[in-house]
Amino acid sequence: MTQFLNNIGEFNTLESAWQRVLANGGCRGSDGIGLNRFSYDLEQNLNNLSDSLARDDYHPYPLLRFAVPKRFGSKKNSSKSALQYPNPQPANRPPDTHRFLSVPTVRDRVAQTAAFLVTKDIFEAEFESISHGYREGRGVRTAVDDIKAWRDKGYRFAVDADIDDYFDNVNSELLLAKLEKLFPNEPGLLRLFEKWIRAEVYDGERIWKLEKGIPQGSVVSPVLANLFLDELDETLMELGLKLVRYADDFLILTKSEQEARDAVELTDMLLDDLKLDLNPVKTKIVSFDRGFKFLGAIFLYDGIYMPFPQKKEKGPPPKFPPPLTLKRYLELKNR
Repeated sequence: MTQFLNNIGEFNTLESAWQRVLANGGCRGSDGIGLNRFSYDLEQNLNNLSDSLARDDYHPYPLLRFAVPKRFGSKKNSSKSALQYPNPQPANRPPDTHRFLSVPTVRDRVAQTAAFLVTKDIFEAEFESISHGYREGRGVRTAVDDIKAWRDKGYRFAVDADIDDYFDNVNSELLLAKLEKLFPNEPGLLRLFEKWIRAEVYDGERIWKLEKGIPQGSVVSPVLANLFLDELDETLMELGLKLVRYADDFLILTKSEQEARDAVELTDMLLDDLKLDLNPVKTKIVSFDRGFKFLGAIFLYDGIYMPFPQKKEKGPPPKFPPPLTLKRYLELKNR
């Protein structure tokens, strides 16, 4: 067993991972076991998980897929756009009202969190300074500060880029190749990540295996999402472009509108190599003179305005599929 996999399976690592999972809260998984029930026999559950990882026969349960309402008014939910991008799609289609989460079981969240704790320094060393999402010590505030710095240096225009359904369209083969490059001598660790990337999904009616995409709801999805776009970050920076990225939302800052148009075309070509596309409805060229909104902040030529945090309204609770028993699993798999 390789060193990373050995460290992930250590009881102390799993115990630290459990504390983080417990602090983050969250719902039950497809097995019907929630945090309270998992904690009743915590030591035995962690020992069983440790043994399974040590034997290299660990296999995750299917992800629990369910719909949650979207918050309206955000860039992700808007169907209207001041486009300056070639061949826009019709902008009069109604917005999607829900997004889907695919949540691992508590046991699998502990395993993924342990993998994150053991490997995070390797991932962090790979990422660029322009990437602000899902990283300790970085966030919306650091991204806003970077945008302000480029504005103050004369960068008046920006490409406000949106990748079309990014999390659902990440190519699994390319992602696994990037992981293999990052961990070249860790076959056990790579097998572990592959099981989470190509996980089974259960929605109450059927079970299927993910052919592409990164499941929104998995612990390791944020770091994998950043890894997949790291190549884009590096290439744009090598070409001298000024980039600020937060997950799959990013700005490319330029000094002229024509430079911004050129940046759109270049980015589209680079994303094509990653088997991704810019969303032509949501990708637009903006300027500080006209003002624009990004990451919830309003950017103008003479100021930046951060809205006061608003309390999220609680909508109706999501409807969870029934717990997946072994009998039901076999029935659905044999359909």
